[in-house]
Amino acid sequence: MDREQRRQFVRDHRICVFGYGRKEHGPAMTVVYYLMDGDDLLISTMADRGKTKAVSRDGRVSLCILDEKWPLGYIQVYGTAVVCDDRELATDVLAGVIGIMAGEEVPDSRRPQIEQMVDDEK
Repeated sequence: MDREQRRQFVRDHRICVFGYGRKEHGPAMTVVYYLMDGDDLLISTMADRGKTKAVSRDGRVSLCILDEKWPLGYIQVYGTAVVCDDRELATDVLAGVIGIMAGEEVPDSRRPQIEQMVDDEK
């Protein structure tokens, strides 16, 4: 695969294994959904989760982007993550992730409920 094919693979998929350095006991990994914003991958997580704390300490992360069909293909991505507490962006990302999980776009009428989730989960 060339560079553009790898970029397209990442754009075409939405599930990855998010790897990050823990404070103790070596690296950790968790499966998350992600959205694309240009070349940035956006994930939604709560402020009290290990991912958030680890990224705040050291933004170096690895992602294993998964193909959702068999035989399982994947691409590894390495980069620097940042924690963003912009409420509107967090609401947009959470709505997008909920839509991916539901298999359909989230209606605008659900936005107040999603905003409340963002506030509750920080």
